[in-house]
Order: sequence, then C-alpha cells, then structure tokens
Amino acid sequence: MKNKIIKFSLSILFMSFICSSCSDVLDKKDLNAINEKDVWSDEGLSEGFINEIYDRSLPGWPINASANSDDAVGPTPRMYGELTPGSVGIYSNTYRIIKDINLLLGKVESGGLETSFVNELKGQALFFRALNYFNLVRTYGGVPLVLKLNSKDDDLEVPRNSTSDCMAQILLDLEDAINMLPSVYSDASSNYGRITKGAAMAFKGRVLLHYASEQFDPSQSQTGRWQDAYDANKEALTELVAQGKGLNADYANLWFDESDSNPEAIMVRRYTTDKTTNRDVGVRPFVVGTNGESWDKPTLSLIEAFPMKDGKAIDDATSIYTYDSDAFWVDRDPRFATTIAFNGTIWPLNDPEPNKTSDLFWTFQGSQIEGQADSRISPSSFYCKKAVDVNLAGGAGLYQGTTDWIEIRFAEVLLNYAEAANEIGMIDEAYTELKEIRKRAGIDSDGGMYGLKSGMTKDEMREAILLERRLEFAFEGKRSDDLRRRRMYDDLFGAYRKGYVISTTAAFDALDPLSEEILDDRKALEAMVLAGTIDLSNPMTYKTFFETTEISLERDGNTVDDGTPINFLEEYYFFDLPQSALDKNPELEQTLGWPGGTFDPLQ
Repeated sequence: MKNKIIKFSLSILFMSFICSSCSDVLDKKDLNAINEKDVWSDEGLSEGFINEIYDRSLPGWPINASANSDDAVGPTPRMYGELTPGSVGIYSNTYRIIKDINLLLGKVESGGLETSFVNELKGQALFFRALNYFNLVRTYGGVPLVLKLNSKDDDLEVPRNSTSDCMAQILLDLEDAINMLPSVYSDASSNYGRITKGAAMAFKGRVLLHYASEQFDPSQSQTGRWQDAYDANKEALTELVAQGKGLNADYANLWFDESDSNPEAIMVRRYTTDKTTNRDVGVRPFVVGTNGESWDKPTLSLIEAFPMKDGKAIDDATSIYTYDSDAFWVDRDPRFATTIAFNGTIWPLNDPEPNKTSDLFWTFQGSQIEGQADSRISPSSFYCKKAVDVNLAGGAGLYQGTTDWIEIRFAEVLLNYAEAANEIGMIDEAYTELKEIRKRAGIDSDGGMYGLKSGMTKDEMREAILLERRLEFAFEGKRSDDLRRRRMYDDLFGAYRKGYVISTTAAFDALDPLSEEILDDRKALEAMVLAGTIDLSNPMTYKTFFETTEISLERDGNTVDDGTPINFLEEYYFFDLPQSALDKNPELEQTLGWPGGTFDPLQ
C-alpha cells in the first residue's frame, strides 16, 4: 500500500486520476480520462480505487486529541463548554467517502475480475463503510443510512435512521467484511496495512464496546450489549493469536517496527517520505526554524496516575517504593520514562546547540537560551516522548515524520476484552489481561499480581482497567474517547489541570563561577550529571539546583489563580448536525440538546 497510493476525483461517468506512484499497468493508461468500465476490469485501477478509500478513511496520528482530556494542556472550547453549533463538522466529508464506497460495491462485479480479488475489494469496502458510519454515529447518533449508489450528487432528502438501526447496519457490514477478508494477504509484506479479517474483528469488538458503554446507554439498562462486546473481542483475540499477533516485547520501540512481523500492529496507517505526518514536529520541544511544542503537553494528573515500579499507586502505603514529588520519576512504572519527558531526563534529540548540548533534556525557565525558544517551554514543564523519532533533525526547516500510526494495537484488543469480561462478571479473565499488559510494561511481578489488588469488585476492576487504558494508550487519542464513551467527563466538572513551573536556584547560577551565562551553568551541570558526581534523582540534590511551583494550566490560570474550570456539557456526548446538512435535507432532525433539536440519539 505504501507504494500504491492513488488520488481519485470520482463521478458516475468518468474519473480523473492523480497518481503519487503508479504501477506498470497504470503507466500504460491515459490517466486524464479513464472510462469507468476500465476501472472494474483492471486489477491495478480497481486496487487504486480502494487505496484512495484507505487514504480518506484511515485515522492518522491523533494530533492534540489529548487536549480534550485530563492528560494534556488544552484550553479548547470543548473543555470549557464553549462550542458553537456546527463546530464538529465531519458530516459532509464522511458521506462523500461513503458515496464512493457505494460506487465500488455497486460496480466492482461488473468488469469480470477474479472472484477472489473482487471479494477482497468488497470486504475492504464494507469495512470502511462500517468505519465511516461508526464515526458518524459516535459523533451525532443515528444518521441517514445510504447503502446504494445514487445518481444525484446532492444529499438525498431522507430522515435520520435510529442509532440502533445504524449500529445494526454497521455490524452487518462488518460481518460481511469479516467473511470476505483474508486472514493474511498473499504478499503480506507489500500488502502490510491492508485490512485483514483480524483487523475487522478487532474493530467490531471496539464498536460493540462503545455501544455497550454509557455514551449509548447512560443508565446501563440495555441487556446483552456487554455480552456481545465480550463475544466479539474474544473471537478477535482467537483469530489474531492464530495469526501470530500479540504484545510486542519492546513497549518503547513498538512504533518503529514497521514490518508485517510487528505482532502489536493490527490496524495501521502508513506514512512515507512522500506522505508524511507533522506529529513529531508538534510534539517535540520548540526549536527556532522548526517550530514545535504545539500539543500533547502532559499534565500533573497524568504524571501522578502512573504507579510505582511495583504497580502500586504513588500514595499506596503498601508499595515497596517511596514516591517523592521532587524526584517524581524515580522507581516508576517503566512506561513513565517512555511516555514523559521531564527536567533533567535523558532524551537524545537531534537538535542543534544551544537547545541541546548533551543527551540531557531541560524544561526549567531559561533552559532553552534563545528568547523565542525559551518562551515556548511547555507550560506544564513536561513533554510527550512516546513514538517520537529522535533522529529527525530539529532546526533544519519543517521536518516531517514517517512513523506509521497504529490505530488498533493488540494491547487494545486485550483491554477491550478485559473491560467487557468485567462488565459481565468474569473478573478473573479481566485480571489475566491486565497482568499481561503490566508484565510487558516491566512492572515488578509482586507475586504474579503486578501491583493489582486481589479480590477486586466489578467497580474496582472497572477503575483499574480504565486506569490501565489511560497509561498504556497515553497520547494515542484513547483517553478522550474513554471519557466520552463512559461519560466520565462529568467527573472532571469544575476541575483544573495542573503542571509545574521550574526555576533555578542560586546554587545553579554558581555552577560556572567564571560566567554569568545560564548556558554555561547548564553545561557545567550536564558534565557533572553525566560524570556521576551529581545525582538529580536524589530529591535533596535536585532541590539544591531547582525550585518547583505548581501552576494551573487552564485559561487565565497561573501559580496563584486556577483560572477557568473544566465545563464539558451534557450535549457534547452527541453533537449537532451542521446547518449546511439541514439546509440541504429538510427531512433531517437536529440532535436533542441543541437548538431546535428533536432527534433522540439514544434510540
């Protein structure tokens, strides 16, 4: 797929192709005007068509999704209850994709292609129709189901289907896709990234987990939904394990294994030098000439959520480790060091001087030396390290990343299964999966419990699973999804996200007595830390050189004023349809809770 991304502009009568990389078959065609019949009789052209569906449908790096949660800095309108009607506008673009999927489903059998090839195309198309409808339904609730190719370019004047009808169709499409898709493609390497049977099954498990959760069932009164989620995720696990899938042994570097042998990668969006992502530049520290420090800046809440190395909470008196708020990184869950960059950590970024003068990384005020860069130090004093390619060169222009995005990891399937198992009372099975996740993370065995409390109730296990999801999937866009699907934004009402401001002491300023430049003091400290003569992991030593003050990260917040509190509104669990869609289709009802809304998304 990486070598066959083809851009399409589609209509019923003709297609104009823009190729980023074409096969030999395509090179022999006149790409300015390809007859529709040629597409469905030529494997290269029809494969190019489905490749375009991939390009428009697959999720990419969830840039700044964490800002809509308690994990990251984010003065977004959604978190303050300030969204205006039409702010969430995926409606029209999604229907344009669905229209093209329906075109493929309606025409692909008309050109005499091999049946096995046609079934693979149809399986992929049905999967993406389900994915696109699920994106609509979890955003708005029920929407019009358009399942056949229509001759009109404009939206059809049809009413919204109920949410339950839409979910039934999504699941039907997924079942059909599962039956048509291969477990492994004939050329696994060149087809890495294509949707397999296991990927479709894992996605079905995710869909049913959402449908069983409080977003769609606030009172948890619908019988059978959690059982359905359990069954689907168990079936997905069975299929995936049979195909050699599992947890990648290397949590820190699983993102950089971009081969079909990566056991963790279930559903992947691929990036190349021709098709890059700006996620790296937005997450890394600001460097003049490169930008950076735009999103995924961790909060103190996330810092404190990670347990100690024995899996016990930082305030658990039974932990064999002692938490210190000054040296908060010491003896923590190993995923902490993989996920969070903090003042004085080892982070060998490929940045120029004076931003970098060793592999040590700093977030204290003044540490970046250049005024422009110093003003862009993360307001929380923390950065996201997860999946950041340290080899990309900062300060050399707009650098673009090529790290693939793994939309579904095997770890998610395990935790989806654990969550559903717990909700139907099979708590022992939930324990099994949590232990596997924590074992891979490197948490101490603790007698085989990995820090988990024995004999947990269903409510306690639910909290443990949601915490594990928060830690395992930090900055992967899952936290904001979980807050929404389980309606946990209510727990954040009136809260304030916090961080640290770190400043230097007189002892730091005296590190290089021959210079008044902070850079020289920093270099002197770096030399002593790397030589082992200064240990910043000792809290008393750390406080000798740095002072830490808590700060509110909310709008207008500072070290003495918390600013604007979080105020996620009830109507944000299902958003409003855009006015443009209502204008085109008078049969549509607006969503309840929004101006003029009468459509109940819970039906």
